[in-house]
Amino acid sequence: MAEPSAGVMAGTAVVGMTTASLIPGVDVNAVVGAFAGAMFFVVFAKELTAWARLGYFIASWVAGYYVAIEVMGREIAKASGLAAFFGAMFCVAIGISLLEWVGGGKIPGWLQWLLDLRGGRPNG
Repeated sequence: MAEPSAGVMAGTAVVGMTTASLIPGVDVNAVVGAFAGAMFFVVFAKELTAWARLGYFIASWVAGYYVAIEVMGREIAKASGLAAFFGAMFCVAIGISLLEWVGGGKIPGWLQWLLDLRGGRPNG
């Protein structure tokens, strides 16, 4: 039997994609790509509660769409679907790691790597 949050996310997907396809000017390719990236993130976030996963799913979906718009506006990519996929997948993951760091945790490994590239001093 499927988990209740899976049914809620499927319903959200149907309503969201149907609504997006009816609105003129919405890039449906970016909507689908952002949906796929959000689902990819949520499927692998097993330690979260159902409500948290639903919240992250919606936030990731919206963020992925906006990342695709920005990428397309700067003419970095030719198609918006893949940009939306990676935007949705990474925006929430990066946000969560930054929130944990601000809350008193250890600096995220990816941020330490970026600081080391820029010549930052070692942490510790």
